[in-house]
This record gives sequence, structure tokens and C-alpha cells, in this order.
Amino acid sequence: MNNQRPMTVRLMRRAVLPLFAASLLAACQHGPSEAELAARAEADALRNELNTRDALINEMTQGFSEIESNITLMNEREQLLADAANDERNIDQKQRILRDIQLMNGLVQESRDRIAELSKQLDGRKVEASGLRKRLKEYEEQLAERDTRLAALHDELLARDFRIEHLTAQLSDSEMEVAKREAVIDQQERALNKVYYTVATTKELEERGVVKRNGGFIGLGRTATLEPNVTSNKFQEADLRDTERIPLGAKKATIITEHPDDSYAVVEQDDELAYLQIKDPDAFWRTSKHLVVAVK
Repeated sequence: MNNQRPMTVRLMRRAVLPLFAASLLAACQHGPSEAELAARAEADALRNELNTRDALINEMTQGFSEIESNITLMNEREQLLADAANDERNIDQKQRILRDIQLMNGLVQESRDRIAELSKQLDGRKVEASGLRKRLKEYEEQLAERDTRLAALHDELLARDFRIEHLTAQLSDSEMEVAKREAVIDQQERALNKVYYTVATTKELEERGVVKRNGGFIGLGRTATLEPNVTSNKFQEADLRDTERIPLGAKKATIITEHPDDSYAVVEQDDELAYLQIKDPDAFWRTSKHLVVAVK
């Protein structure tokens, strides 16, 4: 009797296992349900949409950066062009003016091409992009304003015997790359050599937030010092490489910022302090890139 029970269990196992395996195989062959397939498709679509959006944003960010770099470079070259046009002296200076004009022409066209490329990408993507289109529109308006200013500068230079075919010439791709690289290097050098100065009465300097007065007793014996957080837009900008004199035109002058005594001299002319002569620019501007002179 006892021997029959294990035999019965073994027989039942042999019968159940094939049935279980068959049902498992049938389930595998049947595959996921329609609801599961729909959920997977929805997840894949969402993933693709997010990837598309991220790729578009990355491309737009890079494009905006390139356009803004061009605009920054154009702003600086435009100012240099205006200064050079008013101080055109020799053949070398004329060649630099022409080079900058041609670089400006190329930067404007390059920026327009990039805007058109980014606009085309937006047209081909099914994403909300009103903010991006607005940004591109703003760039187009800036370039249109630049065209107007460049046209005025062209007219001014034509009146000074520049030739129209030179002013409107387009640089080749390789020439453009070289011109941009040279302009960026010049831009970096100018930034490194940029200094700031201002000359005014102590009262004016204090009202403008350039200096503050400390110490003293009931208003007497107070000393003026440079405001720690003063911004550079309250100063006259200059390049230390070609700034030798700072006009004073006063009876008395006090240098508020710190500069080595042997790096400059105050020159008197016609019974007044005419100007500050910078004898050693590197030493003069080493301690401070800002010069503040209080005059009376």
C-alpha cells in the first residue's frame, strides 16, 4: 500500500509537467497583449519626441552662440572702423579698413545663412518653437540695422576715394576663416590691454558712485577711495598700449587710485596741471586697471 502512493505521485508529476510546459510555451507564442503593445508604442513615441526636442534645442543653442559671437565681433570691428575712418592716414591703414569692411560683409552673410538654416530646421520639426522663432527674428532685425550702418560707412569711405568693388567684395571661405581668427586674437589682446580712467571733482565722482569718502570729523579730513563695486561704464575706456596722456586741465589734481610714483608725471603748462604723462604703462596699470583723478 505504501509503495503504491509514491508511484501515484510520480505518475501525476509526469502528467502535470508536460501540461505546464505546453501552457507556458503557448503563452510565449501568444506574445504581449494589445494593451501592452499600445503602451510600448506610446513610450517609444514619447522617447523619440524627447530626443527630437533635445537635439533641436542643442542645435539651436549652438546656432545662437555662433550668431551672437558674430554680432559681438561685428560690434567691436564697427567701432574700430568708425575710429579708423576718422583717422585714415596711410596705405596700411586703408588696407586694414578694407579688411574689416570685408570681414563685416562676411559676418553679416554668415549670420544670415545660419538664421535661414535654423529656421528651416524649425519648419521641419513638430514642436512648439514660438520662443525660438522670436529669437531668430530679433537677430534678423539686428542684421538689418547693421546693413544700414554699413551702407552709411560705405558712403563715407567712397567720399574718401575708396573703391566700391573693394568695399563690397566677399572673402573666400579660407580668407574668412583667417580674418575671423585675426579679429578674435585682436579682440582678446584689446580685452587684456583695456584700462579705464575718469577725471572730475570729488563731488562729481561721489555723486556718480565712483568714490566714497571715509574717516574725518564732522566732514573734515575725509579721504576719497574707489568704490569697491564700481562698474567700468562710469569710466572712459582706453588701450594702455597707446594711452600716454590723460588730460587734466586743473589747478590741483589728486590721484585717488594706486599707481607707482615713478611710472607717471603730472605736467604743468600755462599755470595749470595740463595732463598726466604715463611714462611706464605696464607699471602704471599693474596695480589697478582704473585711474581716478579728483581735480579742482
